[in-house]
Amino acid sequence: MDYRIPEDIVEDIRIHADIVEIISEYVSLQRKGKNFLGLCPFHSEKTPSFTVTPDKQMYYCFGCHAGGNAFSFLMKKENWSFPETLEHLAHKYGIMLPEKELSPREKEQQARRHRWEELHELATDYFHDILMNRPEGEPGRQYFSKRGVDLQTMNTFRLGYAPERWEGLLEALAPRGVRPEELAEVGLAIEREAHEGKVSRGYYDRFRNRVIFAILDSRQKPIAFGGRVLDDALPKYLNSPETAFFSKGHHLYGMNRAYQGIREYGFALLCEGYMDVIALQKAGFTHAVASLGTALTRDQAKLLRRYSRRIVVVYDSDKPGIQATLRAGEILKEEGFRVDVLSLVGAKDPDEYLQSQGSEKFKEDLDQAKPYIEFKYQVYIQDHSVHSAPEKRELVSALAGDILKVTSPVEREGYERFLSLELGLTLEAVQLEIASKDRNKPKNLRENEYSTANQDISVKNRDNINRYVNPVPSAIPVPSGVIRAERILLRLLLEQLVSFAQVEAELDKDFWKVPIHQQLFNAIEEVQLQNRTGIPINVSEELQSQIANIMVEEADVSQPEKLFQDCLRQIRSIQSEETVEELQTRMVSLEKSGDMAGAMALLKEIGERLKSGEK
Repeated sequence: MDYRIPEDIVEDIRIHADIVEIISEYVSLQRKGKNFLGLCPFHSEKTPSFTVTPDKQMYYCFGCHAGGNAFSFLMKKENWSFPETLEHLAHKYGIMLPEKELSPREKEQQARRHRWEELHELATDYFHDILMNRPEGEPGRQYFSKRGVDLQTMNTFRLGYAPERWEGLLEALAPRGVRPEELAEVGLAIEREAHEGKVSRGYYDRFRNRVIFAILDSRQKPIAFGGRVLDDALPKYLNSPETAFFSKGHHLYGMNRAYQGIREYGFALLCEGYMDVIALQKAGFTHAVASLGTALTRDQAKLLRRYSRRIVVVYDSDKPGIQATLRAGEILKEEGFRVDVLSLVGAKDPDEYLQSQGSEKFKEDLDQAKPYIEFKYQVYIQDHSVHSAPEKRELVSALAGDILKVTSPVEREGYERFLSLELGLTLEAVQLEIASKDRNKPKNLRENEYSTANQDISVKNRDNINRYVNPVPSAIPVPSGVIRAERILLRLLLEQLVSFAQVEAELDKDFWKVPIHQQLFNAIEEVQLQNRTGIPINVSEELQSQIANIMVEEADVSQPEKLFQDCLRQIRSIQSEETVEELQTRMVSLEKSGDMAGAMALLKEIGERLKSGEK
């Protein structure tokens, strides 16, 4: 669904959707007073910290700080969009959704997509039935059996087999009204080429004599296939071609199951092959995914970024696998991931390693995965001599670009110390060499710093380097009393214990000191502008968590008017105590954020204070 659902229907769905009933389908909840408690489904824990509050229809985890309402829970757990979540709940509670009026072009596009999905579903059933039930599927069954894949796993992953026949799929689907041209359009058949002016002799199956891996989307629907030969024929792997509805660079094998595991483990396991994913997930490593027969793409990295900011790469241990690891690591680091690498010893790939060493040994090794930069260092020293001073300089230069991309001062110095210890160099020398490679710094400063590498470095110079190499963004501290008062004000608004107009009349433009509180107030304002009241529904995951955190907090709101005035007085009394220096710091922050009106207002206040002699 890609259209806006009327707000009255959204509200009707919200009223019917009981959060305890919905979450109970995923979490075993036990009543604890007026709330329910259970183990968080979004991270691993042994002591329950996941709280569901029925009277507020909110959930919040005090461990990982996930929180929100029934909508945000399903969106996070099932990886659904907001419209998909509404559609699910509407169906669950028998609420009719309006049909969107489509243009002729949209109708044609929708019909094509539905047919494309239907053909992939039919083909998946055909390949799976051959593998599981037909005599001609015996080669496929033997192959998977040798690889340790049982019948349950074959069913779970909807594995299949394409028999050694030129027109097996074409003939099987013909009675279902499927034309050869349709299968060719979606990449499941190929048109025979004409020779010497002769008319084409028809079509033949793309996949023949191969085990088939169905690629499923987040709805568990097949969208493409990968096929592997059972002998030495080439190509070893054959994948569905690019179509109007499928691009392999936008998908990852196993993601239909792995996204929940990624959230639970806190990181994704990125491997190369279909069988690696199957073996890992079967062994309990449910956070394993693989790229689709190609090198990792930026779109695949962005897909992973929805679920975690940490990736452990566990590619094949041969030379092509190592080079693929280096390329993947570059992309992932540029996309802001923490990247670690697990190097397998004694096996070519994860599937082979699990069969020979077992899952417990794999888990032990996984805990010892090396940071990407250390892995890159190990690869470099295997191919290069690093005994002389120039050779050491070349190595540091080779890793400088990766280290300069590290934003954490602690992590960056950790890598610099690692190199200094490994190469027998001083930390200062390594830092200077790395700083000299930063293209974002003026050349004269780079050269000036580098020229001191062979001199005794004073504390002042060392601090200058650290400030440059480890930039720490400035932050304006907000007094805890202000934070608490702002949270209570938002609680009063969310529970409709004071009117929005009443609060708005008391606030000036620069009232909210905590940025996310300002965002939440803006979301409440948007609800008001739509002539609705209550808690905002379709907002970011961060805001949903903030709302839940505020709503489940213990607070006596039995006297809302008095509480409202007390909060205002608390905030204003602390604001009046701000020094001119603190106001100047806040003004600079507003200027950097582009809020010139707010900065000018503070500048005026600073001028008035200085004029009156205030500090």
